[in-house]
Parts: sequence; C-alpha cells; structure tokens
Amino acid sequence: MASAVRAKSASAAVGVADDESSGGGSGSNGSVAEQGVSSSQAEAESLAALRSLIRKRREKYVTDRWNDPLLLITEKLEQIELCQSTSEEHLATTAGTARREPSQEDLVYALRELVRNIKPDDHSLLLIVKHIEQISDILASDGQEQASLSCLRDLIKTIRKEWPRDEKQVHLLLMKIQSLQICFGERLRDERCPLSLQTKRHVERIQAMMFERQPWRIRERMKTASVALVLCLNIGVDPPDVVKIQPCSRLECWIDPSSVSPPKAMELIGSNLQMQYERWQPRARYKKCHDPTVEDVKKLCTSLRRNAKGERILFHYNGHGVPKPTANGEIWVFNKTFTQYIPLSIFELITWMSAPSIYVYDCSNAGIIINSFQPYAEQHEHELEKALAAALQRGGVQQLVCGSGGAANVTGNQVQLPNQMVSYKNCIHLAACAANEILPMNAQLPADLFTSCLTTPINIALKWYAMQEKLGMVPRIQSELIDKIPGKVNDRRTMMGELNWIFTAITDTIAWNTLPRELFQRLFRQDLLVASLFRNFLLAERILRSHDCTPVSLPALPPCYRHPMWKAWDLVVDLALQQLPEILDHNAPYRQLPFFEHQLTAFQVWLDSESESRTPPEQLPIVLQVLLSQVHRLRALELLARFLDLGPWAVNLALGVGIFPYVLKLLQSSTRELRPVLVFIWAKILAVDPSCQVDLVKEYKYFLSVLQDTSVSKEHRTLSAFVLSSIVHNFLLGQTSALQGPLLSICLEQLNDGSWLLRQWLAICLGMLWQNFEKARWSGARDLAHEKLYVLLRDSIPEVRAAAVFALGTFISSVTDRSEEQANNIDRIIAITMLETVGEDMSPLVRMELAAALQWMVLLFESQFVAVYLAEHMRGHASAASFVMCGDPRDLTSSTHSLERHVTIRRGASSSSISNMGGVSTTSGAGSSGNSLGRSKSGSGSSGGRGAAGAAGGTNSIPFQSIFTKLWLGICNLAQDPFPRVAAIAQEIVDHVRDTALCPIMAAKEATMATATEKCSSLSVSLPPSPNTRVNYLGGGGGPGTGAAGESPPVAATASGASHWAQKLRLSGSGGGVAGGDPQTILQRKLRTSSINDETDSGPAYSRGAGLGLPSGPTESTHSARSSGSESNQYLEPGHSLTPIVLTEFIPWAISYFTRPGKERYSSAEGAAEEGRQRHPVDRNSAELRRRRVRFLRNDFVRRHARRQHQEQSDRFGYDVCVWNRKTQFTPSIVKLLPYEPQIAVAYREKVLVYDFQYNSVRTYGAEALGGANATSSSSGYGSGSGSSSSLNGSTPRKSGAPPGGGGGGGSSAAPFARVSSIEFINAQDMALNLVAHEDGVVRVWQSSPPASSATTEDSPSKARLVTAWTALGQVNQHSYRQRSVASGGSIGKGADSSGLSMGGSGTGSIVTAWQQCSQHLVIGGGGCRFIRIWDLERELKLADIPLGRSETCARVLAPYLPNMRSDVILAGCDDGSVQLFDKRCSPQDARISVYRRHSAPILHASLRASETMLVSGCTEGRISVADLRASQFPSSVSDVVHEWDAGADVTAIASHQIADTVACGNASKIAIYSLDGRVQKVLRTNEGFIGPKIGHPTWLSFHPYKVQLAVGFVDNMVAIYSPTPGRDRCQK
Repeated sequence: MASAVRAKSASAAVGVADDESSGGGSGSNGSVAEQGVSSSQAEAESLAALRSLIRKRREKYVTDRWNDPLLLITEKLEQIELCQSTSEEHLATTAGTARREPSQEDLVYALRELVRNIKPDDHSLLLIVKHIEQISDILASDGQEQASLSCLRDLIKTIRKEWPRDEKQVHLLLMKIQSLQICFGERLRDERCPLSLQTKRHVERIQAMMFERQPWRIRERMKTASVALVLCLNIGVDPPDVVKIQPCSRLECWIDPSSVSPPKAMELIGSNLQMQYERWQPRARYKKCHDPTVEDVKKLCTSLRRNAKGERILFHYNGHGVPKPTANGEIWVFNKTFTQYIPLSIFELITWMSAPSIYVYDCSNAGIIINSFQPYAEQHEHELEKALAAALQRGGVQQLVCGSGGAANVTGNQVQLPNQMVSYKNCIHLAACAANEILPMNAQLPADLFTSCLTTPINIALKWYAMQEKLGMVPRIQSELIDKIPGKVNDRRTMMGELNWIFTAITDTIAWNTLPRELFQRLFRQDLLVASLFRNFLLAERILRSHDCTPVSLPALPPCYRHPMWKAWDLVVDLALQQLPEILDHNAPYRQLPFFEHQLTAFQVWLDSESESRTPPEQLPIVLQVLLSQVHRLRALELLARFLDLGPWAVNLALGVGIFPYVLKLLQSSTRELRPVLVFIWAKILAVDPSCQVDLVKEYKYFLSVLQDTSVSKEHRTLSAFVLSSIVHNFLLGQTSALQGPLLSICLEQLNDGSWLLRQWLAICLGMLWQNFEKARWSGARDLAHEKLYVLLRDSIPEVRAAAVFALGTFISSVTDRSEEQANNIDRIIAITMLETVGEDMSPLVRMELAAALQWMVLLFESQFVAVYLAEHMRGHASAASFVMCGDPRDLTSSTHSLERHVTIRRGASSSSISNMGGVSTTSGAGSSGNSLGRSKSGSGSSGGRGAAGAAGGTNSIPFQSIFTKLWLGICNLAQDPFPRVAAIAQEIVDHVRDTALCPIMAAKEATMATATEKCSSLSVSLPPSPNTRVNYLGGGGGPGTGAAGESPPVAATASGASHWAQKLRLSGSGGGVAGGDPQTILQRKLRTSSINDETDSGPAYSRGAGLGLPSGPTESTHSARSSGSESNQYLEPGHSLTPIVLTEFIPWAISYFTRPGKERYSSAEGAAEEGRQRHPVDRNSAELRRRRVRFLRNDFVRRHARRQHQEQSDRFGYDVCVWNRKTQFTPSIVKLLPYEPQIAVAYREKVLVYDFQYNSVRTYGAEALGGANATSSSSGYGSGSGSSSSLNGSTPRKSGAPPGGGGGGGSSAAPFARVSSIEFINAQDMALNLVAHEDGVVRVWQSSPPASSATTEDSPSKARLVTAWTALGQVNQHSYRQRSVASGGSIGKGADSSGLSMGGSGTGSIVTAWQQCSQHLVIGGGGCRFIRIWDLERELKLADIPLGRSETCARVLAPYLPNMRSDVILAGCDDGSVQLFDKRCSPQDARISVYRRHSAPILHASLRASETMLVSGCTEGRISVADLRASQFPSSVSDVVHEWDAGADVTAIASHQIADTVACGNASKIAIYSLDGRVQKVLRTNEGFIGPKIGHPTWLSFHPYKVQLAVGFVDNMVAIYSPTPGRDRCQK
C-alpha cells in the first residue's frame, strides 16, 4: 500500500509543482509533457487529494488530541511566508529586529529537517510532504521569490481552510465530526458492555408470582353488646376460707368499702366498675347484679343473651366476699336472706350465657373454673360433630351457624339440632390466678388487683412501678400524685393519653411477637373490648406474677411478662413520672415522650440491615400506632413503605398486624406530602390482595388526582394507574365510578408519556375499564381511544405493546350485542390493525396477547370464521355445492378463491367510519403468506354475489370476508409460531373453529350412515381432504398433491364413534340456543348462518363455551378469567359475557411487578436516557455480581494471553497440531468457537451441539430440547402437506417436508425445525446465550443449564431453555426455502447437497447473521431477501430494512463483530461479487456508504479487521482481496486495494482472523494459511496428520476471535480444532 500511495502522491505533487512554476518560469511545458497530463487536471487532482488529507488529519487531531506534525509544518510555512513577504523598504527600519529573527534560509532548512523526520509510514502526510519539498526547492532557487510566495500562500490558505485556527470553528467541526464520524471498531470494557435478554420476560415464565396469601381479614367482626357485672362482695363479712392479713388490701374499684355504709359502698363500687368498662366499650349494655342469688344470675344471663342475639356478652364475676370456687368448678352466690352460700355450676352459667361470650373471674382459686370448663367444652364439641354428621346423613343442614356460637339453624324439612348444641370455641375465660392460688393482699394495692389491671391499666401500672424500690429511678413519687395525673385516656396530647397510647403500642407489640398469627387476629383484632382486655391482661400477668400469682386465660397465652418491650415501658413511665411534680406544682407544660421516635429509629436500623435471614421486625405494631401521630406520620409511612417493598411476606405481615384500617383512613387526608407514599403502600397491598378493591371504590378520586397531577413523579403516577386498574378490574361498581370520573380522558392524555411503565399501566387500566363494560367502551370510542392505542402498538418496549394489544382485545370483547354495524366495523378495523402491526412482532409476549385478543373476533364472528374454514376445505371440490343448502354455492368460493385476496383497510379522517374503507392493495405484513400477498382483487370480486347486491354504500362497501380470511390466516400463522406457548394458544383457537365447523358436518354424516335406506345424495357430506394419516381425517388440511376428490374417514372408525359428533351437536344445540333435532336440519341452519357474504355479522349460533364438546371453561386455570388474565365479572349476567377459549398470564404477571421486592424491579430513574430502558438496580454485594466480575477477569486474561500469543509466538501460522476432534452424526455445516469459554458450537441439519472441553459434555439445541412443548407448538393437527403453497387450515409452509427420521408426518407429531443457517453468541462476555438462525427465517435463542459432566454424547443432551423465538425474516424468503427443502429432501448428503455446504453454509437463500453486543443489534440477511434487516434485541423491535441497491442481489455473508466491539458499519458480501458497506445510523435509503467490486463471483467471506479499516474478502472463485476502507473516501486516484491474490478456483471455505494477520482457505486437498500480504505460510494437507487418510474437504473454517485456533468442519462428519502449540496453548480455559 505504501508504494501505491507514494506513486500517486508523487504524481500529484509533480503536477502541482509544474502548475505553480508555470506562472513565472519556462520549465512548465516540459514537465507537463513528461508527465503526459494537462496542468489543470493535475492541479484539480492534487488540490482535492490535499484537502481531503488535511481534513481527515484535522478530524483525527480534534477527536484524539494527538500531536500532528502538520501543526509544526504549518507554523514553519507561516514563518517563511512572513519572512518572504517583508518588503525591502521595511528592512532598514527593522534591521535590529531582523537580525534577531531567523532568516529565510534558516527557516527553509528547518522545514527540510522537519519533513525528513516524518515517519515514512504516515501515508496520509506524504502528499503534503511532496508539496512542501517542491515549494522548498523553489524557495532554494534564485529568482523565484514571487512564484514561491504565491505558491506558499495558496498552500497555507488550503491548510487553514481545512484546518481552521478559530476555537469556535474547532468546536463546530468537533460536533460535526462526532455526528458524522464512522466507528469501524472500538472495544468496550466488559463492565460497559450491556447484557441482552436479561429482562423479566426473558428469564422467567410469564405467570403470576407464586406466594402464600395469608388470611388477614376478620371473617366476622364481633362486638361485645352486653356486659353483666356480678359482684359478690357481702361487704363487712369475710368469707370463711380466707384469712386476711393486717393491714390488708381493701380497695374495690379504687373505693374503700369501709369509708361509707355497705349499701352505699356496693352501689359506688358497681358504678365505678361500669365506668371503668365504659372507657373501653361505651356503647355496650351494662347490667349490674350485687350479691345475687342463682335465680338473679339466671335471669340476668338469659335476658342479656336474648337481647344480644349472636353478639358477645361479657360476664364479670367478683367473688371477694364468697368462698373460693369448688373443685367441680362451682362459683358461689347467696340465698335471698344472705344466710347461706349457694354454689352455681359453671356449666349452668355457660348454658345461660350461650356463645359467644367472655368470662372474667376475679377471685381466689379462679383457675379451677377454667380447668373444669376445658374437658366439658371438648366433649361438647365432639358431640356436636357427631350430631352434625347424623343430621347430614338424614338430609343435611342447609345453614349452620355454629362457628359464632349461635344455634344451628335449619330450614324446611331439615333436621333440627337442639339449641344447647352450640359451639364454645369462641368462649373466652380470664382468671385472676391459677388453681390453688389466692389473690395478693398487699395493702398498697387494691383488693381487685386483677380487675384494676383489666380496666385501669395506666393507674395501676404507675402505682406498681412507684412501689418497686429496686428500680430506684423515680424518688419521692407518692401514690397520691399518680392519682392526679392530668389528661384523659383518649387525648394523646396529655400525659395520660400518651401513656395509654404507648401502652397500647407496647402490648400490641408483645402480643404480635409472641402469639400465633391466628390467635393474635382473634384476640386483638376481632373485638375492641376483647382486644383491650387482653392488652391489659398482659400487664396483669406482669404485676400479679411479681406477687406470686399466675393469671390464666382460655385460650392460653404464652408467658409474656419477661418480654424485652417491658423495659421500654419502664423507661417511658420513668420519663413521664419525672415530669409529674413540675406539672402538678408549677403547671409546667407536658413534653412529649421520645418513645415513638426511638422505635422508628430501631425499625429503620432493621430495614438497613438487609440480612436475608432476619426475623420480622418487632416494631411493626408500633409503626401502626405512630400513624396516628401527625408529627411522625410521614416518617412512619416511608418506613412502612420500605418494609412492604421487601416482598409479599412483608405485606402479609403488615395486613395481619392491622395496617388496613389505618392507611384506609389516611386516604381522607389532604396532605400532599403523604400522597406518594400512600399510593405506594396501596399499590403493594393491592398487588398481594386484590380484594381490597371493594374498600377503595369510594376513595378512587384520591388516586385519580395523583394520576392527573403531572408534578408527581412518574413512578408514583404509575402506581396510581395500577391502583385504579385494580379498582376497576372486573368490578362493575368500580368501573361505573371510575367512568363517571375523568379516568378515561386522563389515561388517554398521558398515553404518550416518556415512562414506559406508565404507558403500560395506562393501557392496562383502559383495558380493564371497558372490559365487559359496554358503556365505557362507547365512551372510549367517542374519544377515539382505540386509535390512540394504535401508537402503542409500535412502542419500543414489548410490555407496552402487549398492554396495548390487551386493551384493544377487551375493547372488542366488551360488546356482545352485534346488532349494531358500527361496533362490528370498529372491531374489524382494530383486529386488522393489530394483526398488521404486531403480527410479526419479535416478542413472544406480544404475539401471545395478539392471539388472545383475536379469539374475541372468533367468538363474536364465529359463523364467518367457520365459513372461511369450510370454504378453504371445499375449494376446488366437485361436491362443494352440496355443502350449501341455501343460496348460490359460488358464494362460498368466490370471495376466498385463494390466499392472495387480502385487503387492508384504508382510513379517512377517522378509522371508525367504515364508509371510508374499501378493498385496496396490501403490503406484506403480519399474517401475509408466501405468495404475492401484496396484490388483491377488486372490491367486486372480493365481496361476492349477495354482498354486492345487498351492501349499503355500493362500491364503497367492505369485502368483509376478505378481512376474516386475513384474520384467519394470521391466527393460523400464530398457530405455527416458533415459540411454543404462542403456538399452543393460537392452536386452541384453530381447534375451536375446526370443531365448530365439523361438528354439524360429522353429525350429519353419522346420521346418513345410520340410515342406510336413504341415499347419500340427499345430503352429500364430504370430508375435507387430508394427508395419508390415521387421525387427521376430521380436520386435516390437504395440499395440492392430495387430489380434488374428498376422502371419507374409515368406516370402522366412524362406526365406532357414531355417537361422538352427534353428542357434540346436541351439546352445542342445548348450549347455544339451537333446538335439538335432525342433524341435517341443524347443518342447514349452521351453513345458512355461516354464509360467506353475511352482511349482518350476527353472533354465533352455537354456544361459545359449553358446546362442541369443548370444556365449559378455559383450558388453563389461572388467577384471571378473561383474555389476559381477568376473573369473571360477578356483576354481569351469564348471557352477557363471553367465555374465553384461551387465557394468558400477562396481566397477573404484570401485576407481580409490584409484588416483587424493590431490588427485583426496574430502576426508576427519570432521566431522558433511562426512561426507555429496563434496568435493575445493582446490588453490589450479590453473589451473581461477584461471579460476573470473576468472568470478566477471565475474559481479560484470555485477551491478554491471546495478545501475547500473537506477539511472542515464533510460528504464528503454524496451525499444524490438532488439539481436539470429534465425529458428528452428520456433516457439520457450521463450526464456531466461543470467545471465552472452552467450547465449540457445531451445527448440522436442524440442530446445534455445543461441546465443552472442560466438562467433557455436550448440549443439544433443537426440537428435542423442547420436549413435549414442541409438539404443542408445532403440530397443527392437519398434517403437513409437502410443497403446499399456503393454507388457511392451520398448517404453515415453512413446516413442510418430511421429519428427520423419514416417514409421513402425522397430525400429532411435531414438525421438524428447519436447517440451521447461522450461529451467534449473545452475552459472550458473561453467560453466553446461543442464537440459532434457521433457513426458514426463524431465530431461536437458547439458554443452557449448568454443565453436566455425565452428558457426554449427543444422545444424552442436557436441558436447554428456549429464551425467545421469532421469525426474523418473514414470508419473503419462504418460497426459496421451500424450493431448497424439497430439493434436499430434508437431509444433508455428500453429493449434490455438499456443494451447498462447500460454501460455508452461505449458499443462495441461506440466512446470514451478525451480532453486535454493544448495541444489542442483530443484523440478518440472505434467504433471497433484497435487503438486510436490523433487529434490536433489547427492545425486541425491528429497526430498519436496508436495501442492497440492486434488485437481483442478496446478502451471502455478513462481516462478524468481535465481542464487546462497538461499530457503526455493516459489511455485507453479496452474491453478485460486491461487498457493500453500510452506516446503520443513517436512514435505510442513505445507509450505503460504498460498494467494493473487486470480485466477479459470489462472496464467500468478508470481514473487517479489529479496530482497523482493513477489509478482507474472498469469493467462490478463490480471489482474496485486502483493501483499505479509508481510500474509498478519496478520489479514484488513490487505490483501495492493498493486497490481492488467487487461492484457487476450488475453494470451499475461507476465514480470516480479525486480530492476527491470518487468512485460511480450504479446498478438497488442503487448507492453506496465508498472511495478509498473500504469502502462503502453512499448508495443512487434509489427508495427513491425526485426522486420518483421505478425509473430505472442509465445509466451514472459523478462527477463534482472540486465540490462535482454527476450527474446521469436514464433509466426512468430522470437526477439528488446530492450534500452533501442542502444550501451553492447548484449549485454554
């Protein structure tokens, strides 16, 4: 290259010198004559080359900031100009200065030295050097001052024009360079290179998040309606079995009985006790009974139960004036004269009280009462169960209310259970002490210490704390001061109120951390009075145990008196009592206690710990109490939100502790600071428990205001959209309320928001709003909501596109009354638009939702689809007319004569107007077939006879059946989708239409065969043709080779199942409102409603769910019930909703986004660069991140080791040692080494095998890797007619051909994959995914399981997971693929087929790919396509189709990219011998930069050198060319070819190393290793070495991206790897 450039530069320089000297000398003519060119031509050529080189050097200087010698040269030239331009008149005046300045001779000499020191390999500066040498020669000669000055000024002017000195111009030039500069190759670090296909939709199954939902709602809230206060004090008389000490405790309800007369004292004590209870339950009905008799107690209990009905009754018993309960559990009362103690059995008391009830026993030996009750209750429950079982055997109990304690209720003639047979499960007992214990008699404490703890906990707690001398924390606090504590219990601003508030929080915390969840719910959340009593019972346990007394309860509680939270309570009491003297003596203001602030800090510390094995935080109940404080409310809510963000388990805990009523009440707050956090909390709650929608209906405006407020962050507006979606989700009241508000208009206004998650949930919200709600649908239609959703069908995020499809699908299904033509027209437009826009979407998620959305068209227009199905099968049959019982039989075939008759819908101002539409030509889009689908017939030919006569609007009428034909074709294409789940969903729809169509036909056929006396001509029923299979005669799709005559099923098979179709028909008739009767009559009715030109588009005549032998419900049970995961709407009547054929899990999966922990959700960055990306927050401490760093270090080692190999290897071209080889089952078509893993990928036929050297294992990626899933996705149920052009019966052209094992392809067998055409490695720097492109245009991405050392053969592959699959090159290449498939016969041989392999698998029509990790772009071409297509795998979107320019050429080779290499160019080698260079940043029409036409035969190899602009290309004729891409930017005088040589005409494979200077060429006899200058360095004879004698020629050559390794695939089923060093470099790991 250096010689070529020097020659061109010298020529140009001489031309310029001659031209410059022509103005002042006489030697110009001779120079021009010697060169043979005109001076003007030489001047133009030289000037253009000079400017181009200066410009490029300037760009490199600006971008790279390198010290360009041209700067020094320019400086010297300017100095010479300044020196030469000085006039002689000024020389005298500047003599002193001139002597100090360098002379012209000095400057010329310095310039010469500078030019000589320029490196000779700086080719781009040679032209400038030649100019300067010529100018310096002129300056050195005499008498040429004027000429040299002119020439000097011209040169400086040229340099300055291309290299401006002004900094502003420099900045503008830098911006221009940055926007236009092409990056041929720039390697990024592994950390900066993004990973592809790592989003949730790729790494997990699309389904609802599985978690255990804990019941938190109180099934039936109970209320203590009545309270019985029974006081047996007998003041003045002590019981005989208790000897009281002196002094002894005397206070009863804080009253000393001896201070007043006994009757007065009894009255005061009873009143005080009632007042103490009223603090906790003021609305209860209280009845007092002082020193009662047995009859008094019975009367009291029965009257209270009669009035309370099923509510709870409290029975409080004070037995301080009677003996202790007996061993039989009897308590004591009095006789009427108070002369005797009368025992009252606890069993009688329970019978009077019934259930539910609660008992409080404040007496000595109280525990013996509970001990007597327990065995009785257990025996009673056992007898109740036996009675219930007997009653159910005799007829059953229709309604039994025993769980709440009520009597068993029966109706009608059911068995009546006795009233006493009630359940005592809800009976609660609280006893002051255990059996054989007496109450404490401390004079400093009240006598009813247990009652005081239960009813006045704060007073007794403070008094007891002041008594504890061992604490010594509060000196000089007297009991009288405690009685004077200011404030009320319910006023939290006072000392008494705050102490009670804190006490409630602490006791709740102790109970929540100690009790089982179910027991906590029952005791502390079901009844307010019971909750208060049990909180106070915990205090009673602590105080009484300090006096050797053990309170007992039923249900029993675990010991709580030593819980650590009691220390926090002691601290609170101490801090409060410290303030008491100042408050009482000096009226000082009360200072709030720091308890809640400290507990929030403890909760925050727990949240910050981030330990995976941590226990639930004990402060959670306290956080709920803090929500009542306005001071700490915001902080508490923020911490609570962080806790809920830990996952569903945290939400369950928060709901279980009782968060729900608190946050529900806060929705009534108008504080703006609380709105974001409240929205977040409610989103987490609804994501775990959607049933909360009922409670939020009245508060929907709160979330609507957040959604409408654009000042709120997009994250919280997204949460509001999700909450509103949950409110309206299959909830008619919520839908009605939201529709009355501006929810519809707000969602439509923000559909184009920058946040993709907000766009997704706005679309889902719209879909849920009008789901089964026709009023909302028509409101949306008036606002053109469906048209605004069309924009989201082209969104860059697949989840948004899927949400838009879901919304449009529910828009279609919301109207079941199809009598209005406007609804039908809108729905047809929507369906066609969806099919054309996302029918070939890359994301399986979107295609899955598309199939689910199109099912509503099938259900709503079932008769039209049945007609399309029947017309397809009857097309060309002689007996077609016999299928039509009414009308012209030509109507069935005229409009759907072939699949080429497709129309698109042309919209006017509004696509809702059907009159603006007509049958026009369509482009090949979603659902287009391999035939020329871009052309359609005229409208008259498509509409059919009756439609042309009866359609309103004349010539503007829509050929409706062409729409249904196109929709049906789209559904059938989806049924053959390469992704199994999509194909399974679409196949269910196809099967539904098939069964619906064939049910009356087969029933009529059976009836005809059963009545043999009738002639077959009375009802000519012919079955559709089918391939030669045993099971496909019912629905098989015949190809052209099946003949015109229809085939009937075998007689034996029909006879054995004679009642099968008749049963289906009867079921369909009963389910769909069709009267049962003669099958022929039903068939006529069916075909009458299925007329092709039915302009009314009436609904289906058959049941959509229960009929046709189909399941009554969907085929897959999920949490949802509509097309995309919704539950059935209980507010709709059964006849008004459709039963879906299939279900998807998209909506439950989308909801699970908010259920996940925060670290598993996408980052919520709101910058413009982050909004459109789906990135997870980085967990710096995760094990996965550490493993990834280890892999990055391994990658760096591999690159450094390979670089050292290239530099230090003595024989860089010595690929003469085979370090690994393996025999394959068939001829390998592609072999490729992974860049960092010790693995090699080998492709043959339809599968790819990845061999692992380290684990000695192999993984297989093919049809068998899918297992049973592939059978679901690939089998159409109709057979695969080989060579069929296109079909509407569910089969697809690309699945034609015989299976690999030979034999016919039955309907139940899985169709084989097409032959592998290309392999790429995605995320090679981390965990590589295998991208496999097949010849039918399908691309599949596989993820392998961890390597298993036991899998050592191809027959025992390890598991592989299909990450994604799509048709990257659609129907445009199907024709050429079918031709190749038929020609090859589905096998790879060594004869004719080996020639295709000899070209490296890149023969005519083969798919070629190039993967670039940095931009996550997949470039794909070939397959007969006249363009190359770019896919964005991150967004799963097609970016562009770049035309190749010439209509007859297609891409055969795409230059590969090194891993982590950023590049803006695409290099495509074509079959016409050209190599085209594209800039993918430009528009498709302007993307082509240049075309290299150095070859006359199809290109076999084309590659760019890493980080260089050198192109290595080779063609099938063996011509190898090495060119410099930069030279193509210059005039044709600069040659672009550096080296070129001929490797022989029999070359079968070519490969070049992108880093090493190595090119490998293989033919039938050898593999030659060349250097880049064309010299042969090494020859590998294929009949020598370890491989064996006379093996076949290579079919594929591939260098390792970095190492000095060459992988070779041979035609004799052998794969080998060659390396120059046998030891150290042997398959580096």
